[in-house]
Amino acid sequence: MLSGILKEKIKNGEYDGCFEKIYGGSAEIAGYQQRYISAIEKFEEKYGTDREIAIYSAPGRTEICGNHTDHNCGLIVAAAISDDTVCIASKNSENVVNIVSDGYEDIPSVNLEKLRAVISDEGTTKGLVKGICAFIIKEGGRCEGLDLYITSNVLKGSGLSSSASFENAVAAAINGEYNDNKFTAVELAQISQKAENEYFGKPCGVMDQTVSAVGGTVCLDLEDSTNPKVSELPLDLNAFGLVLCTVDSRASHDDLTEEYASITREMKEISQIFWKDSLRRLDLATLVNHISFLRDMVGDRAILRGMHFYMECKRVEDLCRATETADKDLFLQKITESGHSSYEYLQNAYVSSNARQQPMAVALSVAQSFLQDIGGAWRLQGGGFAGSIQCFVPKDRYEEFAKYMETVLGEGCCKVIALRSEGAVKVMG
Repeated sequence: MLSGILKEKIKNGEYDGCFEKIYGGSAEIAGYQQRYISAIEKFEEKYGTDREIAIYSAPGRTEICGNHTDHNCGLIVAAAISDDTVCIASKNSENVVNIVSDGYEDIPSVNLEKLRAVISDEGTTKGLVKGICAFIIKEGGRCEGLDLYITSNVLKGSGLSSSASFENAVAAAINGEYNDNKFTAVELAQISQKAENEYFGKPCGVMDQTVSAVGGTVCLDLEDSTNPKVSELPLDLNAFGLVLCTVDSRASHDDLTEEYASITREMKEISQIFWKDSLRRLDLATLVNHISFLRDMVGDRAILRGMHFYMECKRVEDLCRATETADKDLFLQKITESGHSSYEYLQNAYVSSNARQQPMAVALSVAQSFLQDIGGAWRLQGGGFAGSIQCFVPKDRYEEFAKYMETVLGEGCCKVIALRSEGAVKVMG
């Protein structure tokens, strides 16, 4: 649809039902109208008016249980959130993908005739987009010229997976514009993960991308990481009388790639000693029975991280049962246990090379002091080491909780997170 016509349709309320379906909350419709109209206008400033455009959206995600289990074929409960990346796409005839990302400096175009991975692209937006294009083609899809304008309200470094949201929005646009949506949501997630691993240079698992692509609240079983089992869960926080929020520790994720990579590396060091490709192929009893031997081989921290993996996967199973039976007490218990295990066993609440500064640990301890006696829960959010923690707060105590956290971490540190049923989708056009 022509960009000018689409703006008028949005202004006239013709997409209000679409906004409400994706984001929920009719009171916020005017805000979504303005957000999309503004995005179209910025697209036009860069690429010209009255272009044929389509608009795609991919949500961020919040992990609820299963911290750092994905790279060992484990179990995770996670949910898509209403914060998202919006991608405006228009075909071009230049055989390049041009990218403008709101709030960032100009991004070099991707030449679709030169899609080989190179070191200079690692850690860059261009590298991510280039990798997505390359793997779509490798998997039998088409990728031709596109002009992209991208804007996101998924806070970078918050542990809500702004990168997976970005990747899925771009992948969904290519899938829709050139492939008639032939790739499934899970296939797009795998393409995005490969791009992040091999072109961006970050050894992430597939959990973030899968939840963003699929949407809803889900349990992921990654025993076969090439074919994840995705089960929808009936999580109803309203029925539990809870608000989900993140608390920003005000610490940056920058330069923490090695900290994240060490978790994967140390867990796999254990499995590889027993000729297994992941801890999922090894049982806990084998680890425990060989602790004395393993301490000399891999060190104590690796053993503790391995034990976290097994206990965390069991917690995921318990949490699924709590969700399916609407057992609020069990739900909160398992959330809090997950947080303690990440802190004590996985040890991703702080950076070991700078133990003097522990902002996430401080945030967790302050949240615990407020929530532990009023029916709440607290845990690390996402990768850990920096960013945000996750809290489940009784609705009638949220304002008090937010003010309490602000006394330590500063104004605006708390943000309520709404869950979203839709994954990566074409919104309009």
